[in-house]
Amino acid sequence: MLTPPTDLAVSPTPPSADAPTPSNPLSLPRLILILIAIFALMLAYFAAHRPFRIEPGNIPPIVFLLGGAVLDIVTAALVFLVAGAVGGAFFRLTEARFGTGWHLERLSRLERLPLQTGIGLGALALVAVCLGLIGLFHGAILWGLAALAVIVLRRSLIDTLRAWAALIGAVRPSTVWEGMTFIYVGFALLLALAMALTPPTHWDSMTYHLLAPTRYLEAGRISAQPDNFYLGFSQNIEMLYSYAIGLFGRDTAAAPIHFGIGLLALLGTVGVVRRFAGRWTGWMALLLLMSAQNLWGLFGWAYVDLGTLLYGALALIAVTAWENGRAPAWIILMGVIAGLAAGIKYNAGALGIAMGVYVLLHTPRRAVIGYGLLMIGAAVVVFLPWALKGALLYGNPIYPFAFGGISWDAGRMEAFSFPEQNFIGREWLLHLPFLPIAATIFGRDLEGGYGFEAGAWLLTSFALLPIVWRVLTDGERHLARAAAVFIGTLWVFWAGVGLTSGIGVQTRLMIMVFPAFAGAGALVFAVIRRLPKKPIMVDFILRSFFVISLALTSIYMMQTVLRDRVVSMLFGETSYDEYMYVNLEAYYNAMKYLPEGTQVRQMFEPRGYYCPSTVTCVADMAFDHWLRPLLAGATPTEVLASYRAAGDDSLLVSHAIYEEYLKVSRDPALDGQLMAAIDTAMTPIWTDGFRYTLYAWK
Repeated sequence: MLTPPTDLAVSPTPPSADAPTPSNPLSLPRLILILIAIFALMLAYFAAHRPFRIEPGNIPPIVFLLGGAVLDIVTAALVFLVAGAVGGAFFRLTEARFGTGWHLERLSRLERLPLQTGIGLGALALVAVCLGLIGLFHGAILWGLAALAVIVLRRSLIDTLRAWAALIGAVRPSTVWEGMTFIYVGFALLLALAMALTPPTHWDSMTYHLLAPTRYLEAGRISAQPDNFYLGFSQNIEMLYSYAIGLFGRDTAAAPIHFGIGLLALLGTVGVVRRFAGRWTGWMALLLLMSAQNLWGLFGWAYVDLGTLLYGALALIAVTAWENGRAPAWIILMGVIAGLAAGIKYNAGALGIAMGVYVLLHTPRRAVIGYGLLMIGAAVVVFLPWALKGALLYGNPIYPFAFGGISWDAGRMEAFSFPEQNFIGREWLLHLPFLPIAATIFGRDLEGGYGFEAGAWLLTSFALLPIVWRVLTDGERHLARAAAVFIGTLWVFWAGVGLTSGIGVQTRLMIMVFPAFAGAGALVFAVIRRLPKKPIMVDFILRSFFVISLALTSIYMMQTVLRDRVVSMLFGETSYDEYMYVNLEAYYNAMKYLPEGTQVRQMFEPRGYYCPSTVTCVADMAFDHWLRPLLAGATPTEVLASYRAAGDDSLLVSHAIYEEYLKVSRDPALDGQLMAAIDTAMTPIWTDGFRYTLYAWK
């Protein structure tokens, strides 16, 4: 029997970590030769197996589409980096100069980054509106000031970059449940980002959210827009869209801004919940937010609602941080948050009421007036640019509410707010004691009333808090009290607005309180998770139903993306025209048939964003082009004569919206005169046979 040599029989000893690195056995020329061989192989292979065909003068659409998507993401990222630098510098400099006592180190990085960036975004928006009011609203000026801020605040910018890099460790899952959460949320956000990178096709985007920045950038200033009363509102998010669009002139860069704002809101909500209730509960709050179908959809649209979601999360962070040290600076910051929220949507200023109630409940009586003046004063100062814009351009600091203004009167206010569709008109008074639960059960996407699908859990789970209260930990109770104050205060506000206006019934107007709902609901799930497994495994049953609902929501998400042809659009399989027709249907087709060099009055069609540059479109913003002069006493013949005198060459009638309007009109018989009058004075020159007809004068 042969004995193997000793050096083969003994297992080789692994090299010590301290052992010197062996010298490279290959010379530099040989290494370069290997690299050349690799590149030659790849070049030869893809020359014969091209993933898409590139020929002279024939660059495939995917190159432009994906390249444009990357450009839009980079544009949005620049906005957030600059905002983070500005916000970070604000907190650092105020602490150094005034000793404000922020103590941001007591907050988690998941809270600090959204807080700093949210304040920075507000600052960028306010700079933009001030520039617009003095006639300096140009992309070059906006970005010139942003570049100057980066140079001056370069240290803060580096800190912001490090903070984003550090988030990777903060959100890394450590359990199977957290891993499943990470996969679900990552999948949902990826789909939403894909939607955000496609051309804008959603209603409010085309009616005013994108119309404002494009008009202002074209004019080089913020000016009154009598034909579109929506542009008289406060517009903090639209100002951020102006930065995005003003850099490369791409309107597809706007929705990624909204997506990023929503991402900050998610991080802030998770952060504040984790600070009081631990990692698991923080992840659960995130799941609750992303279980709401319509909230997820907003991540892909160029809307403004996720801005109110962000400031709702920041409001929770601020009140709990204030209670920790009682520094007056946090009271001022609460006012800033309320003012910035009102600068997005007037009703979001109610966050100031919620924060004020919380401070009132935790403040000695002698300090209440001083704290109240600080908060209100800060909110007024932050909102002042919008109040000036409203007063100077529209004759009303909170246009069009309370004081009216240009192109506005009591009749238009009634037509806009649909008072007959409020809680009383709908006979929904019994909903008020159970309002969030009623909104969950009866809310349907784009249908009358609540008009929003919030999922089964987001607005309902909090209701079990009284049952599990005694088993909450001290930290959990702290968070629960703050969430309960926000929910209770804004619940009353929701009911009050909905009693006076059909618009006020909508769930979407209350997105600012969703972080509080998510935090309170997550606490309920956390307590049930700790319950004994016998005699009933309540936790297993609850989470099973929750997972099933998430699976159904995932199906909804995929159906939405497939139905809208989002992925096929981004990868060039669906052409631009086909994508627009799929998502806008006959509206996009109608815009293509408008005669060049004419003025077209749109009847019962408020969207005007894709009106050709060679055509002047007069959109029907309040659906009252026809009704308003009739109610003022004009005859149908006189109304049409006034259109012609105003320079209208044709009327584009939206039959589908007109029929829907007749169902809720105050006087259907009065509106029914429209078609008879048009048939007498005009003749159709184009129609799709169902939704739209274009009429010219006989």
